[in-house]
Amino acid sequence: MYVLAFDRDWTVDLNPHPRREAVPLEWVRYWAHEANHEVWAIGNQDLVEEADIPGTVESIRRRDGHVDALGEQDDYGEYEWWPERKERLRILAELFPDAEGYIVVDDLDLGHVDGWEHYHAWDFVEHVRQGQLGLSAPPSTDLSPDGGFESGDAVREVLANGYVFELTHRTDGERKTHLVTHFEPDRPSMTPLKGPPAFWFEPVGNGERVSVRLPEVEALQPVPYERLADPLSGAAFAAVRKQLEEDPASVDKATLQTMLTDAATDAVNVDRREALRLAITTVESRADARKVAVDTTFVLLSEEPTALDRAALQALHEAATSEPAVLTDHVGDLAAYASQDSMYQQAATRCLMELAEADPASVLDAVPALEAAATAETEATQSYAVYALSRVAGAHPEEVFPAIDALIEAMQSEDETTQTNALAALGKIASDYPDAAEPTVDELVAVLDCDAKRVRNNAVGLLGDLAQEHPAVVIEYADQIAAQLEDDNIQARVNASIALQRAGEADPAAIRAQQDRLEAALEDPSPEVRANVCSLIGNAYVSVPIETLAEMKENDLDETVRERAGWAISRLD
Repeated sequence: MYVLAFDRDWTVDLNPHPRREAVPLEWVRYWAHEANHEVWAIGNQDLVEEADIPGTVESIRRRDGHVDALGEQDDYGEYEWWPERKERLRILAELFPDAEGYIVVDDLDLGHVDGWEHYHAWDFVEHVRQGQLGLSAPPSTDLSPDGGFESGDAVREVLANGYVFELTHRTDGERKTHLVTHFEPDRPSMTPLKGPPAFWFEPVGNGERVSVRLPEVEALQPVPYERLADPLSGAAFAAVRKQLEEDPASVDKATLQTMLTDAATDAVNVDRREALRLAITTVESRADARKVAVDTTFVLLSEEPTALDRAALQALHEAATSEPAVLTDHVGDLAAYASQDSMYQQAATRCLMELAEADPASVLDAVPALEAAATAETEATQSYAVYALSRVAGAHPEEVFPAIDALIEAMQSEDETTQTNALAALGKIASDYPDAAEPTVDELVAVLDCDAKRVRNNAVGLLGDLAQEHPAVVIEYADQIAAQLEDDNIQARVNASIALQRAGEADPAAIRAQQDRLEAALEDPSPEVRANVCSLIGNAYVSVPIETLAEMKENDLDETVRERAGWAISRLD
């Protein structure tokens, strides 16, 4: 009786070395269950279940009568203590002191462990075949083909009708059966110049790739998705996703919807990452299955987001740019993500922005979340949130009223777009609730000298709106507002003249103090500015040369300017 200790990865053909031969799993099972050797798993303990052999935990139990030495297990099944490989071998030698020999097969070099013969898998397999060890391989089965395919086209026809397959093929004189997915490598041809066609497969679960030539293929048949156990469903998700990426129309809609629905229904047991990748690809490439893919995406998003989860929300945003309604049922989910500082916040806020752009009413319930996002640390998140609020304020200012403090804060942003949209939203609120906007006057005046013309325009325009209800508050800043009459942007000058007109009645003396600026503004290229300034001069009795007004009354090209100039003369006479 031999004691045989096997590692799993790069040792047994469950996960073989990419360029070397591995020990067939059936050999390990044969020696353990039919040849009466002591066969143990000393590396990756997945081999315990796969080969139905004992492993490290059992060796501790047999030595001590219990496993207290290992300590407690954490949430991931890891023990507090785990013996080193050398110690695992020493324990096995102690358990079986009368064994004929001790053989360890591992990709790690364990030749230094006393009493043990170490082999790499490929050397071990060769020694067994050559009869150089006291071990014999399982009796050979009849490897003569009883199936097979007559042509490469016959194989391709099978491959075109499935995503996961059961493949039986011959290799090195043995017949092997694997659950596989098919792929086409990035090469111009799969057919050697001299020889039969070759097909490439990826066995499920080990990440390796194998090439099988036509004469070696004995059987190939699709495995229906419904027959796959939950741990294997990830392979199906991955295979369908790859096909979607290569040829979206070739994937059956019913199959796609079934897989996505199953993933959402049993999210705890499926391969979440592969299911999420499939959902993302479906959102991007299949409009006819997009709704179920969106629903599934929200179910699969992790509470602790990864880059993949963030990419999922970004894909939803891209879809929403052309089809906003696809997210309407998930405003609550998006609001939850937008309201918290996480990897989700920016993408979720951007999705809400798209919905607000298309239908402001659809995001009314998300206004509190947008208010929170408007004060986020990232400029992009702030910008998306403030724009969404400005869209809602245009149609439903009363709903955005509670977010006025966040908009005032956003007005101080260094980002021009955010400032502009915050001012726009405040202006829309002020049109219905001027009292609410009154406290913003100081902040508005502070941005009158902003470098961005849109910000200056909106700020002085909003001051004009506020002056309708609160002229006494606005006129206190007559000097700063009048300075905008010299702005190089025409809209800022127009808005400044309007603001002074509306606020001037509260303190005509403040208007008269701007005599020099008003007189210079009579030559403004804008007829609207000239007309408004004439009205200001007449209302406040600003002392300007009558000759200047008379010239405008007679010769200005704009009729309104001529009329206002005449009226101002009548007031000053």
